[in-house]
Amino acid sequence: MGVPISFSEINNFSVLAEIAFTSGNLMPELSFGSHFFQDLVEADIFYLALFPESKGCFLNLDWLQKQPNSLEGLMPTCARYKKVVKVFRVPEKNLHLMADVVTQRLICYQ
Repeated sequence: MGVPISFSEINNFSVLAEIAFTSGNLMPELSFGSHFFQDLVEADIFYLALFPESKGCFLNLDWLQKQPNSLEGLMPTCARYKKVVKVFRVPEKNLHLMADVVTQRLICYQ
């Protein structure tokens, strides 16, 4: 169920997020960055897994869907994944990401 990717394709990212939405009775199994965990840590890439249908999780899908997807421009050969892989370039948005690993709480805000 994964999207094939190599670390060289994501090594300049700041954040890598996997979002799990149920489909029928199926819940996708997230990788939790396991394929590249050590690389993510060494490259200082923040990884997060979101389960928006879980109690206490809020994901502003309206805002996310309004953001342009940079995937096709960065990797034209991967355009077929643009419905499930979103690449957002948001340095001008002045976004802040704060996380507490112990409590498993995360907030992203402007």
